[in-house]
Amino acid sequence: MDSKTLILAIVPVILAGVFIHVVNAAIHRDSDGPRWWLAGTAAHGLGLGLISLRGVVPDLFGIVIGDILAAGGFMIMLEGLARFAGQTVPRWQHAMLAALILIGFPALTWIVDNAAIRFAIFGVAVIVPNLLMLRYLQTVGARAGQFGVRLLRYNIYFFVLSLVFVCGDVLLLDPDMPGILAPNQTVAVGILSMMVVETNLVFGFVLLSAGRSASVLRQAALTDYLTGLPNRRAFEAQVAARLAEEPDDQPKAALAVFDVDQFEQVNDTYGHDVGDAVLQHVANVLGAALRQTDHVARLGGEEFVALIHAGSGASAAEIAERVRGAVEAQPFRSDGLEISVTISAGLVELAEAQPSLTRLLKLADEALYRAKGAGRNRIILAAA
Repeated sequence: MDSKTLILAIVPVILAGVFIHVVNAAIHRDSDGPRWWLAGTAAHGLGLGLISLRGVVPDLFGIVIGDILAAGGFMIMLEGLARFAGQTVPRWQHAMLAALILIGFPALTWIVDNAAIRFAIFGVAVIVPNLLMLRYLQTVGARAGQFGVRLLRYNIYFFVLSLVFVCGDVLLLDPDMPGILAPNQTVAVGILSMMVVETNLVFGFVLLSAGRSASVLRQAALTDYLTGLPNRRAFEAQVAARLAEEPDDQPKAALAVFDVDQFEQVNDTYGHDVGDAVLQHVANVLGAALRQTDHVARLGGEEFVALIHAGSGASAAEIAERVRGAVEAQPFRSDGLEISVTISAGLVELAEAQPSLTRLLKLADEALYRAKGAGRNRIILAAA
């Protein structure tokens, strides 16, 4: 098949990709990435459409604008991937590629009419943004899973290698080619590989969006909606991992159940909106007072739970006492309202013969009940 027919065969594939990107962008309106992928795919497809019309439309459209759009579409896709990863492409990289495209194609069309070099510039303008995508794919993979990342990564490897081969063949074996639409088996192979790449790009980007949505849903299922802390399900997984570790290789730890003292009075006096704000305040203080090695979660109601690891020179009980003091020292303040807040806690140490989480919570609850009965605002250590 000739190159023109092959390029025309790609256009329906790209049109289908544009439609898929439209749907994807509508579903994931909270992310910039899909909109940029849509724009990049549309620009690339329009460029290929103009290229296929060379000889029918003026060279300004069929060569210059067609090449600019077909190559520039990948720059737009690159920016979309960077934004999807929470970053942006450095301006100097965009400026470098834009200068290559905007100067190279017109110069090699009207000043030095050399189709082989023009094709090589097209290859460079496509290869570079594809290679730059690899950096952002690594960031996305660490956050939202690897399935779409792997598809795009292997797609990029295939695309870059095929373009290097085709460009090298054209420059070395056919430097006087009259144009990209002239009969050339190597160029035809390159266009066929592009058809595969276009399909994989569309589905790869859609898989990235789906992976992000799945990650958000998983996180929501493990997060308390009010405080932003992990919920009981997430905490159980954290403790299960800790209980599976060898106790001799880890610092001693303890499980603490914290309860906001006289919380019902706060709700009755100030209303549930203020009560919710107080819980958020306590959650923030707990998170700040504990360390990154500790785990804190909301059990429900006004109860919080923490897995506390002993630090250098401080036992888990001393750390729990420091947390209690931090809550007492920071009253809740909002709109001129100030409410003193204290917490009580039951603490149970993790012994070598480690019981189940249910048993640990039961022992901590019993100690918490004693702390409440002893006057509140204190830590009680569970009996061994």
